[in-house]
Amino acid sequence: GLYGSGSGYPGYRVDRFTEKPDRETAQAFLDSGRFSWNGGMFVFQADVALKELRHHAPEILLPLEEKGVAAYPTLPKKSIDYALMEKTDRAYVLPVTFGWDDLGDWGAIERLLKKADNPNVELATHVGLDTQGAVLYSTDADELIVTIGLEDTVVVRDGKVTLIVKKDRTQEIKTVLKTLQMRPEFEGLL
Repeated sequence: GLYGSGSGYPGYRVDRFTEKPDRETAQAFLDSGRFSWNGGMFVFQADVALKELRHHAPEILLPLEEKGVAAYPTLPKKSIDYALMEKTDRAYVLPVTFGWDDLGDWGAIERLLKKADNPNVELATHVGLDTQGAVLYSTDADELIVTIGLEDTVVVRDGKVTLIVKKDRTQEIKTVLKTLQMRPEFEGLL
């Protein structure tokens, strides 16, 4: 039902949160007209979030409380959706209408930042010759990325790691990361 009578927020209590339902289930949800689609945006009161994490995902919260950010490499690889949102009974949904793009890949960065007067998206100091449709990013503004004859490619420079990948293969980055994580010689780089 409506959240906070008189609060001005047209929210509804979440009865069930289902992360990544299979196609058939998702279609049934849509067809029923009784479900909202989660855009992956969450707002918490800090004390409530900590209480819920302590109850539903202590394997994530306790190491963080003990070791701080040093605990990150040892934490379970579990999203907030699975760790908390599917389990909590304290969630509400507020229907909204606004533009949104999932920043889960470099294509989204390009869609958001592409300028008509530049054939590339440059989030780095870049000099290019015959370079078209590239997305270039560096965490260090003092580093220069130089490209020649590059087309439809993503170049990411972060510390001691450089990634160069064709745009149509960026979804394979996760596969490479898993491989690198299994190699002890790369432990300090990821």
